[in-house]
Amino acid sequence: MSPDGSVGRACLAAALLVAQQVAAKATRDALFLSTYPVTALPLAAGLAAAVSLAGVLAFSRGMGRSSPPVMMRRVLVASGVLLAAEWPLAVAAPRIAAIVVYLHVGVFGATLVSGFWSVVNERFDPYTARHVVGRIGTGASLGGVLGGLLTWRAASVVGVPNMLLAMAALTIGCLVALGSMHRTMRPPAVPPAAAPVTAGLGHALRLIGRETYLRHLATLVGLCALTEAMLDYVLSAAVTTRLTRGAPLMSFFALYHTGVGILALGLQTALARRSLERLGLGGTLAVQPAAVGLACGLAAAVPGLWPSLVLRGTQGVLRNSLFRSAYELLYTPLAPERKRPTKALLDVGADRIGTIAGSAVTMLILWAYPARVTLALIVLVAGLAAAAVVLTRRLQKGYVRALAESLRAGTVHLDPVDVVDQTTRATLADADADPRRPAPAAGEPLPSDPGADMWPAAAAALRSRDPARIRPLLAGEAALAPELVSLVVPLLADDRLFTEAVTALRRVASRCTGQLVDVLLDPQRDPVVRRRVPRVLKAVPTQRAADGLLTALRDERFDVRYRSAQALLRLREQARSVLIPVPDGFAAAERELAQARSTPRGLDHVFALLSLSLPGEPLRVALRAWRTRDPSLRGTALEYLENVLPPAVWAGLWPWLGARPTATGRTLDEMRDDLLRSTASLVEARRSRRSAGGRAE
Repeated sequence: MSPDGSVGRACLAAALLVAQQVAAKATRDALFLSTYPVTALPLAAGLAAAVSLAGVLAFSRGMGRSSPPVMMRRVLVASGVLLAAEWPLAVAAPRIAAIVVYLHVGVFGATLVSGFWSVVNERFDPYTARHVVGRIGTGASLGGVLGGLLTWRAASVVGVPNMLLAMAALTIGCLVALGSMHRTMRPPAVPPAAAPVTAGLGHALRLIGRETYLRHLATLVGLCALTEAMLDYVLSAAVTTRLTRGAPLMSFFALYHTGVGILALGLQTALARRSLERLGLGGTLAVQPAAVGLACGLAAAVPGLWPSLVLRGTQGVLRNSLFRSAYELLYTPLAPERKRPTKALLDVGADRIGTIAGSAVTMLILWAYPARVTLALIVLVAGLAAAAVVLTRRLQKGYVRALAESLRAGTVHLDPVDVVDQTTRATLADADADPRRPAPAAGEPLPSDPGADMWPAAAAALRSRDPARIRPLLAGEAALAPELVSLVVPLLADDRLFTEAVTALRRVASRCTGQLVDVLLDPQRDPVVRRRVPRVLKAVPTQRAADGLLTALRDERFDVRYRSAQALLRLREQARSVLIPVPDGFAAAERELAQARSTPRGLDHVFALLSLSLPGEPLRVALRAWRTRDPSLRGTALEYLENVLPPAVWAGLWPWLGARPTATGRTLDEMRDDLLRSTASLVEARRSRRSAGGRAE
């Protein structure tokens, strides 16, 4: 199946799923409030949140045992069948059906959305996903609008109970659309290895309890859910006093969810990126609680339906637009081993706990102040909004600190093309600096600048070529004077002084990058010096150094090209703010395949160039797999390469590899997973050979 076809089907599935979610919320609220008094709403919301929390944990465990598409098919079928069964129950016993539907929406709502995005992540490789997620998100937003309009129109035509059948139809439609994404997939030719054991709930809870940043994230999600639960009661109480039960209630909630969807989509499109650029992460997060606090003042001063609608609508629109855009970026500093076990608990678990707490607080206020419950809730929401604003400032500081540490440690890598917010961009720039080298105070002379009367003597020593005189100069703690760099660079060719010369040049390389690049690109300079300059430049995480190394990939000498590619890979690993355009890596590999001959070192170089444009680990594993004697691994490696490489690059590469792949019908994800799983078997085989060799000796 072509990527475009899969994207179109994913957009359709997202639209149908979100349309079903909007219809479900409107039908749930109308059915419940038409059957029970509004004072019963907090108890139902808390019970649904508790059941939903258990359902999400069960779904997460199931995802660990089978693939997301399989789990989604099971959950969609279960939801559709239950909705169809709830329709006659709503006609015969509306009071029981109202509770069942409320619990159903609570359990399946978050589960279906989470499972859908897991399917998307599995279906598309990371490079493709980065470009298509926006289109799929737009399809979801349009589905929300269409679902609201459909529910509003159906309210006066089919009635509330019959909407359950419409929701079942939307669910089955989503099932068909998701299934069509995978209908051409065949089972993998290589039996999958046993899935690795994933960390359990206890490990995730320990991570959250140990790290302040994760606790702040959980607190923020809980505060939002707590606020939303209380505002739901405020709006529902105002609506039930103005509208009659049944179709009018469903029409109102359908129009409400439609309006929230349209406004959120418009705000997301027009202001989300601009807000992240100008206000930064913390400022964008604070917009929602600040606006809710102001709307609380209006609702407290002017009681009624419209102020309550503005208050709840403000919270919903901003949470689904600006807040959501900034919130997802808060996970940027987290390495995969910290993000994967904790994100579901933070996203869903903290949200459900907040909903339960909000329901409990609302019931307590109903018992203590039944006559002024709405005003008390509005005042409490205003206080929670102020606390959330304070928390966003702490999250901003924690985010910057955690991201800088992760970037410098190499546990998190970012592509600067994808960075849209001011906070992350500034952190990337700061992380480029060497943390071990403190900046000089204002007016303080640089410690690397010796006096003018000192460097002539140092120059004379460097010209002497006497290692005994040169080593003390190169081994000093202070950086070289810029005037001496031109005298140290030739020492790179001296094997006796090479290590000391590289170390000395790295200390001052950020101040003389242009000088080093000129030497690298000058064909008249000593070839030994030229091929060793990249070892200095790979410690300079700047765009200027990367541009020089990219230019060196066109050099006539293979050893210069080889060392420059290795240095670029190191730069990309330690400083993701350095931009290496994807087409440049492919173009360099294509040139290499055209002008060089196939050798083991040449093949290593080609794969290094390809790693500048594609994820490096699967490529490295593919090369190791191709070099084994295992026909299955070699076939998987060739098939993977044919699928990820541009046609021109693949046409030049496969003659070097000596064989064309045999198509198996596997998806790109399946091939990549097979390769990554093969790493363990390759390592084990290498150990076995070494052990056998040791016993033979």
